[in-house]
Amino acid sequence: MNIKTRDTLRALIVRRSRELGKPMTTLAKESGISRTYLYGLAGGVSQDPSVRTLIKLAKALQVSPLLLFRYFADLTGAPADSYSTASTNRAIGLNDPCDIAVFNADVTTPDQTVVLPGEVFQKTWEIQNLGTRPWRGRRLVRVDGEYVIARRSETGTPLEVVMNTHLRCLSNEIPIAETLPGQPVHLSVEFAAPRETCTVTSIWRIEDAQGHPCYEPAFILHVIVNVMAR
Repeated sequence: MNIKTRDTLRALIVRRSRELGKPMTTLAKESGISRTYLYGLAGGVSQDPSVRTLIKLAKALQVSPLLLFRYFADLTGAPADSYSTASTNRAIGLNDPCDIAVFNADVTTPDQTVVLPGEVFQKTWEIQNLGTRPWRGRRLVRVDGEYVIARRSETGTPLEVVMNTHLRCLSNEIPIAETLPGQPVHLSVEFAAPRETCTVTSIWRIEDAQGHPCYEPAFILHVIVNVMAR
């Protein structure tokens, strides 16, 4: 982890700790790690955490797990500047500053949900139109192929993929109902888990009627589940 990334991660953890009113001890406990390890992680001296640890830490911090993956992995398709991913739950339109979207909640299947091998489940996100323009003709589009989560390489060798985005679903895009300014909207997709034990994700973005992204690459909707037999 380089100095800039280390300082940014430390700032994120400290800021969220203050905003949530959670001391570092509480964050560490909710993440399943020691307080010492959490301080070392923020300071860039602890060894790189596992994907599962990052998911737990993201849940404790109430941020997108992909935001934390950005500090320890190369996300092809994601912004190169880690500062630009600091807030992924609100976005301003790429071509219209009056177009504002905010992610409100995971209505179903929150991150780190445990599902059975082969289980079919539904993921529902709630987003809200906080701009002054109505949303018409928009779609939620699967973009797994544009985001690859892989370990950083210090030696120049090929990157090692640490998470495969191979959740199967019935459709690669769904229409978004007309949404007036101020209105929330629920977006639901059905997925089928792989048959092997693993942690998997699927990544989606909002596009307009012409197939152009509406917001910056950091504003995405995703599902992350742990597949294991109970």
